[in-house]
Parts: sequence; C-alpha cells; structure tokens
Amino acid sequence: MGDVIHTLPTLNALRERFPAAYISWLVHDKLEDILNGHPALNSVIIFKKNEPIPTMLKHLLQLIRKLRANKYDLLLELQGDIRGGVLAWLSRTPIRLGFKAGSFRTEWLSTIFTNFKVSEGRASHIVDKNLNFARRLGAEIKEVSFGITTGEAEKKYIDAFLKKKVDNRRKIVILHPGAAWLTKRWPIEKYALLTDEIKANFADTAVIITYGPGERKYAEKIKVLSDSAPIVSPPTTLGELIALIERCEVLVASDTGPLHLAAALGKKVIGLYGPTDSIRNGPYGEGNIVIKNDLPCLSCWKKSCSHISCVREITASEVAEKLCLLLT
Repeated sequence: MGDVIHTLPTLNALRERFPAAYISWLVHDKLEDILNGHPALNSVIIFKKNEPIPTMLKHLLQLIRKLRANKYDLLLELQGDIRGGVLAWLSRTPIRLGFKAGSFRTEWLSTIFTNFKVSEGRASHIVDKNLNFARRLGAEIKEVSFGITTGEAEKKYIDAFLKKKVDNRRKIVILHPGAAWLTKRWPIEKYALLTDEIKANFADTAVIITYGPGERKYAEKIKVLSDSAPIVSPPTTLGELIALIERCEVLVASDTGPLHLAAALGKKVIGLYGPTDSIRNGPYGEGNIVIKNDLPCLSCWKKSCSHISCVREITASEVAEKLCLLLT
C-alpha cells in the first residue's frame, strides 16, 4: 500500500504537466480502492496476486495483450524490481522510464528492461525520489498532493459504526498493530498498555483498533489485555478504512500502509520504526512524529531477526508522551 501512496504525488504532477493525456495505473487487486475514482486517472488496470500458476499465467497473457493493445507512448516503472521491468519490456511501450542502476532498492536486472533512466538525485524521502520522474518529463512541482478519496457508501458504513460505538464529542485515536514484516511489529502488550495510558490521560478520547486481512486476532488480544475497553474496528475494505481514518485525530502504527494512508490524508501520525529507514520511508508531511531507538542495527531492512530490539524496546510511555503533544 505504501508504494502506491508514495507515488500518487507523481501522478498528480504528471496530470498537471499533461492535462490531455490518457493515464492508466497498473496495480494489484487488493489496492485498487486507493485509485478508483482518482481525478488524475483515466483507468486502473488490475492484476491479481496469489493465484494458482495456470490461472496466473492466463491472466498475465491477457494483461500483456491489453497493455500492447492500448499502445501507450510512455511507461513509468517506479517499483524497481525484476517483475516490473520485464512487464514494462513485454508491453512494447517505446519509452520506458525507470530508476538508474544503483538507486536504493532498485534491482540491477530491472534496469535492463527500461530504456530511459531517472536519478534519485539528492532527495531523501521516496515521495520526492518518485517525483523526479515527473521532473524528468518537464513537470514543475508546485505542491505535493495525494488526492485520495473514498465513496459515499464507505462513509455511510463508517458513520453507522461510529454512531453505535463512539460519542460524537470524543476524539478518535486509531491504533494499527499489524504489519507485513514481523520485525516491524510493536508488541501487542505495549499497544494494550498504550490504550490504558490514553484512557488515563484523555478521558474524552476513544481508541479504535484497526487491522488488515488475517490480523483481527491482534486487535482482539489488545482488547483482552487492556483495562480500558478499546473498540475493535469492524471488518473494512480499503475504501472503508480510508473513511474511518478520515474521522480520526491521530493514528499510531509501525511502517505500514495505514500509517502512510493517514499521513497522505493529512492526519497526525506517530510512526514506530525499526528495520526500515524513517528518513526514506517515514510518514510524509509536517508535524508527524517518528519514534525509534538509536541502535547500531537500526534500518537493517531485515524481515527476520533474533531479538527485534529496535521496535520492542520502544515503551508505551514514550508513545503516550508524543501522543500528548498531538492531542493537546
């Protein structure tokens, strides 16, 4: 999710540079809700992940035929991986723009399949690195905007949930304990302690715990361990999650999609960082807070670790203290 969110300002800059262009975005099906209805897009092309190999090959051939039939003039390959590079080449798009070899996390082989290169330049954050694609094409970056929206049905679903669970005079803090990498996850026990600290210091604040597919167990465990009765979110689509985040005051999470989604929506966030680089991948925008431990192994980019001290040693009191700054 974060990769898509961090590329949206590039999309908006390209739309401003080429107002009459037909712009498509290729994305896997679990993330299409971020892009559906985006004002800068003409179409969203979907590919499905985690399918049986015969089905995947069938859909891949259909996708390649579609890309070729559309006869695009220009393709931007911002992911920097071999799959994206090969697909760019198979599309037969004449101008294929990608990061230069040696750019951060860009696989060298992927650069073989793009024929024009973009330098990261001196940019620190991935949003700004991606914007170099737009600059390469003559765009002037006047402001950085994301343009994320959601539908009325999704808003009504969340309104109905909040009407039942939350007094409309209360502020809402969202905790999102899940993350794709085990090494990114702050301990469940500490989220439970944080909910209790929030209740003790901000009686007018409701705590809602959100989760992704397969993660509800984390939310339920926090509720069991906490003495402050946090609210477990109902199951949400991505569009419904957007609607819920729009209603919150602050979101607390590790380096995961909802953290970046909240930052892109202009919400205050607290990011709990360990294995990833908060300078490159931190929440984008002013006023957000990153908490991390100054350890020699910080930002190691490892998905497995024997101790995960970087994240686990962050205390609930540290987070509550920073939360106090954002809620008062």
